[in-house]
This record gives sequence, structure tokens and C-alpha cells, in this order.
Amino acid sequence: MAASTPSTESEYVTLESSDGFQFIIHREAAMLSGTVRNMLSSAGQFTESTEGVIHFRDIKAVILEKVCKYWYYKARYMNSVTEIPHFEIEPEYALETLMAADFLDT
Repeated sequence: MAASTPSTESEYVTLESSDGFQFIIHREAAMLSGTVRNMLSSAGQFTESTEGVIHFRDIKAVILEKVCKYWYYKARYMNSVTEIPHFEIEPEYALETLMAADFLDT
């Protein structure tokens, strides 16, 4: 019978944009992304799962920041029974945000 090892999983995860900005967010919020969830949950398959740092080579900071804000927005209103406020996305960032959301399975 193998002894289980205690989890050293951090409450936070670091996301790094293509232009070098880092966002430290709650792991629970980041896990709302199917892509991030797979990267962090695949034991031994991704260095991200052991280091807790994910580098996004194709997502700029301004877009990654908006995605992080959306994850917190989604977590807050996921099971809400009241009216949900509109999530603002500036028109000049709409296309890049949509592409990042698609990639991140958000």
C-alpha cells in the first residue's frame, strides 16, 4: 500500500503574458479555463502543473488581464439568481479577447 504524499499545490497560480507581465490569481479562478485546468491537472505532463506558472507566448498583458478579470466575474456570478451585470470589453480588444477566450476554453 503506497503512502499518499501531501499536496503542495498553491492556492495561487502565475500567468505570464507574451510581453512579460505576470498575473498571480487564485487557482480556483484559473481553473475555470479548460485549457489552464488541463495544464495544471496533468501530473507530470506539463511543467506548469509542477511549477504553477503558465507562460502564454501569444497573449498580450492587456488581453490576459481582461481574461483574468472575466474568470473572477464568472466565479462570482456563476450560480447567481439575481440580474448579472454586463461584462465590459473595449471594442479595440474584442477580437483578441475572443481569440484568447477560445484558446483558453473559457
